[in-house]
Amino acid sequence: MSRRILVVDDQESILFFLRKTLEAEGFEVVSASTAHEAREVLGRGPIPDVVLLDLKLPDGSGLTILEELQRDEPDLAVVMMTAFGDVDTSVRAMKMGAFDYVNKPIRLEELLSILDRALTRSRPKPRAAGGEENESLFVRAEGIVPSASPRMQGVYDLVRRISVSDSSTVLIQGESGVGKDVVANLIHQNSPRADHALLEINCASLPEALLESELFGHERGAFTDAVNEKVGLLELANKGTLFLDEIGEMSLPVQVKLLRVLEKMSFRRVGGIKDIKVDVRILAATNRDLKAAVAEGTFREDLYYRLNVLPIHIPPLRERPEDIPVLSEHFLRVYSERFGKHFQRIGDGARHLLMDYGWPGNIRELKNMMERVALLEDGKQLELEQIPMGGVEEQETRDVIRSIEQAITDAIPDDGLDFEGLVTELERSLIEKAYRAADGNQSRTAKLLRLNRDKLRYRMKSFELL
Repeated sequence: MSRRILVVDDQESILFFLRKTLEAEGFEVVSASTAHEAREVLGRGPIPDVVLLDLKLPDGSGLTILEELQRDEPDLAVVMMTAFGDVDTSVRAMKMGAFDYVNKPIRLEELLSILDRALTRSRPKPRAAGGEENESLFVRAEGIVPSASPRMQGVYDLVRRISVSDSSTVLIQGESGVGKDVVANLIHQNSPRADHALLEINCASLPEALLESELFGHERGAFTDAVNEKVGLLELANKGTLFLDEIGEMSLPVQVKLLRVLEKMSFRRVGGIKDIKVDVRILAATNRDLKAAVAEGTFREDLYYRLNVLPIHIPPLRERPEDIPVLSEHFLRVYSERFGKHFQRIGDGARHLLMDYGWPGNIRELKNMMERVALLEDGKQLELEQIPMGGVEEQETRDVIRSIEQAITDAIPDDGLDFEGLVTELERSLIEKAYRAADGNQSRTAKLLRLNRDKLRYRMKSFELL
């Protein structure tokens, strides 16, 4: 197999080091110290199997060379060399289609591992952004619903680009219930690692000692209950992907060991003395502000920057209301089929109510509600009165009470206020809002306000709403 590598760097010491060490490993090495020389080498041919490219060149940016290679040789694997901590540029390079990156000072073992993957794996050709391309993300990810939200389309476009590289670490951020695990699954299923395992562990669900044992494994006799050798998730996920959910809850000692894995792709089992090499991609997720955790001293700064190479932020459901009807109907159909029901669509009143709600539990809360509806209700169309309003009402009631308390606190004068007038105006406002949400249906309005129909009609007449 051909092992021809073009190394582009303006530092003679680095070119000398890489030429000697890579040739000793059996590679054929050609070099260039400027962007102009690199173009000349590429123009003369033959085309190398891998380009090892510095980001900063004396006559231009390595990103420009990367862009040209993506245009002219889209199947050529390009590995970027960058200064440690240059997160923004690394992210940009990966988005542009770089196969991977390596930090300076270069660790030979890490570089050889990346080059081996670049030479032996078939790298997917980067594709242009767009809705049709994003649709292809979902081909292998069964049960995942494409988004109608422009913000989520941007997330999916980033996921598609990130999936091209099969080794770069990804940090997925967002509130609980937004679907961080879904995004992790999309990345894995659309990467060259898709035929290998995707393993997951929740770092918040296990105490420190057990989490360490689950991740790294342990040797027999390593501690009191270690009666047998245990293979950890890092070994089991070799050649595949490991998803670390709620990584912000990981203890500092375990963070130190994880950092070593990310830097060297090797570790020792608990109680072990032998280094174990692995080839695993790490995807991490958190609903915490890791920058704040770094400032508080509860999360290591070096680990944060090593994880944050390719960050993805998933917006909460309340910030992408276009997705609420799409997701609601999807979950309703799924659970309707599961429970032998016949729901096919959602009525306008129910849709308006669902879209007006804030969904503090995000997609997970919406999914659970649709499961309850499909199990307990019947019909072909979901109506407003069939929606279990407990959680919705409680949340909105709290919001209303907070608003009223704040308004009173800010506005109450020294000589008092018109209590009866304020209460009357609040009552009128709530009835009008509920009447609109119910599309003018009095029975539904009464249910929304937990009033019987006669009491509602009396109040509406007094407010001249009828």
